[in-house]
Amino acid sequence: MPLPSFDLRGLLPPFVGADAATHDRSPYWVTMPELAAAFGTTPHRQQLLRNLIAYRALLAQEGYVGGIQFIDGSFVENVEALNRNPSDIDVFSILSAPPRYLTDPAAWQATGLPFWNAEVANRDLNKQRFSLDTYAVLFEERQAQPMNLIGDIIYWYGLFSHQRDTFAWKGFAGLALDPAADQVALSQLGGP
Repeated sequence: MPLPSFDLRGLLPPFVGADAATHDRSPYWVTMPELAAAFGTTPHRQQLLRNLIAYRALLAQEGYVGGIQFIDGSFVENVEALNRNPSDIDVFSILSAPPRYLTDPAAWQATGLPFWNAEVANRDLNKQRFSLDTYAVLFEERQAQPMNLIGDIIYWYGLFSHQRDTFAWKGFAGLALDPAADQVALSQLGGP
């Protein structure tokens, strides 16, 4: 389902229509080109999207090509109506480990885990270089105890489905990792 328009509060609605039990609800699953078309409405937003794509390229370069991301924060709100820009994009990633690490636990310990800690899950660094507030879990780490993965998803859904300042119920976007779609979105966005 495509992203709905902002509601009168300047938020993505948590669901579409009058029935809260509908399946037309948040997270709204989109492609990166759809996300760019919906939210790349200003030069500042376009740069934030290019930064998100750069983070996704960093993941792909290391072999993280399977996974999903939830996109939230002021980036998916109409904050321009409040005379400000979104400061960053909130990103929660559920990633599948690169296949080479699944077959070689020693390589995971030697290079995979250090990359995860230094690059994937380093919130401070990702905020500084990409203007992203990043959070991530590794699917394989959670699959042995599915309740941990379910707990993570419930936590992030609960957090992302409410506005931080007002606690208003709202929607957010979800998208799969897809390097080819990222390149299409980069072409849409243009610029440096």
